[in-house]
Amino acid sequence: MPKSQHLSIDQAIDLAQRKVNQGNFPKALELYKAVLQHQPNHHLAKEGLRKLQGKVMEDQSSQLNQINPSHDQLNTLISLYNSNQMVKVERACKELLQRYPTSLIILNVLGNALQWQGKLQEAVQSYTKAIQLKPDYAEAYSNRGLALQSQNKLQEAVQSYTKAIQLKPDYAEAYNNRGLAFKYLRQFDESLKDYQQAIKFKQRYGEAYCNLAGLFVEMGQIKEAIAKFKKAISLKPDYAEAYYYLSTITKYDEYDETIRDMESLYDREDTSSKQREHLAFALGKAFEDLDEHNKSFEYILEGNRLKRATYHYKIARDVKRFNKLKEVFSSSFFSSHTKTGNSDETPIFILGMPRSGTTLVEQILASHSQVFGAGELNDLLRIATSIHAEKADKKFPDCILDLNEEALETLGVSYIERLRKHSDSKRFITDKMPHNFWFIGLIKIILPEAKVVHCIRDPRDNCLSIFKNSFVRANYYAYDLKELGQYYNLYLDMMDHWGKTIPDFIYDLSYEAMVSNQEEETRKLLTYCQLPWEASCLSFHKTERSVATASSTQVRRPIYNDSVSLWKKYERQLEPLCNALGQ
Repeated sequence: MPKSQHLSIDQAIDLAQRKVNQGNFPKALELYKAVLQHQPNHHLAKEGLRKLQGKVMEDQSSQLNQINPSHDQLNTLISLYNSNQMVKVERACKELLQRYPTSLIILNVLGNALQWQGKLQEAVQSYTKAIQLKPDYAEAYSNRGLALQSQNKLQEAVQSYTKAIQLKPDYAEAYNNRGLAFKYLRQFDESLKDYQQAIKFKQRYGEAYCNLAGLFVEMGQIKEAIAKFKKAISLKPDYAEAYYYLSTITKYDEYDETIRDMESLYDREDTSSKQREHLAFALGKAFEDLDEHNKSFEYILEGNRLKRATYHYKIARDVKRFNKLKEVFSSSFFSSHTKTGNSDETPIFILGMPRSGTTLVEQILASHSQVFGAGELNDLLRIATSIHAEKADKKFPDCILDLNEEALETLGVSYIERLRKHSDSKRFITDKMPHNFWFIGLIKIILPEAKVVHCIRDPRDNCLSIFKNSFVRANYYAYDLKELGQYYNLYLDMMDHWGKTIPDFIYDLSYEAMVSNQEEETRKLLTYCQLPWEASCLSFHKTERSVATASSTQVRRPIYNDSVSLWKKYERQLEPLCNALGQ
């Protein structure tokens, strides 16, 4: 406990309970949080804090002078929310809003539940309605920023966070969230300042330290990142997500204290399934480093099982999607679209399956004086979505069939305008979003002079590397070996289709060839991209630039072949994958 209070843990708990009985909820909240800072898993403090949440919300509602549901109704709602039953929370909130349409609390909770389910536009609408009712509602502005950020509307998110901070200048969470948005916008100085402000106003803010560490990883400052991840864990010893990110940038050479701590947390009864998921991936990485492959795969398999249990997915949806792409972007379609789009040569698309070498190839090209590496961009997806929005009765790719030459050229111009925001001086700019292989047909008709580099890797190594990672993006096919193999075959079939319908448009680059014969393959790559030879492309690991993918640490070292044929270490465990691949 803080020294100024001269209280033991037991005394603080007793005092907190008396303050609750007296109705002094803020003081009780302060005491419970103080106990948890020193003993994060103290049962009475955690339970007291949980029970207090409903009471605090009721107290806040009276301060906001709004008509709100009863204490019991709010308690029921909070109980559902705390147990992640977001579908039931959404339903309950909508029912309550029929009786209490101006309840700020319900609108905010509804927005959170919608956001958790991925119903992001509805979430924004709920927060916006709360703001209309109370224009100085800082929390609603911050939450709206999160929903906008999840839609990749980063500038709008920054504006929402900024408004929250203007209303509440010591709002640590809003600074932290805005720092993340600035990072995605590649405004690293602003991101750094915001994380520092978040920590200034909330000194034991583990999440801000973790995000700060992520920024340092992206900037290539690995020592600083490790220190900040460890700081986050010291503040929050059960911070499983921080352990995971720490493991991705650590090369374990011995069974050390960090691994023991992760195992201990993994085995604890009160560890949540989400925490255990993060720890499983982290421990899988650690034991692979130690060449304990059987133990490694046990953890990897469990991490994937836990993550796969959190969502619904059927491979049939992707089968339908790929078939529709092949149906629309047929040979006859391309024969009738030979002179469409914008002729700008700026883009170099680097694509393929995740973990196929796209980050390595971008780092090589970005080491050239005429190339700027822009990283993974959502711009093609945004364009496809915009067409869908205009043609409300048709989804992509069917909506493409209604576009004339002028519309296709406009789409190409729009893409270039967005791309040029990353650099107005370099001759070429890369976009290395792996799943852009969905949009190769779109690229051809709106940007016919673009370069397309397709990264290829041994399917078993590629899929193993995918399976070992927990992705931020929703790669739903990635967490079950059979589904992963099935999806990989769909991807291969799609690439075969593009090769037949638009031959000579795509440059295939083998990961294995690159790591075994770096200079020859680099020269061939530069020739395809119409770039003169520069030896700096061979020492790509010395290039100082941000890298925002799971491969960020790998491209900071010279080329290596450690991962070639790694699948053989797990041949028995990968049998379901190999069967699905037909290998």
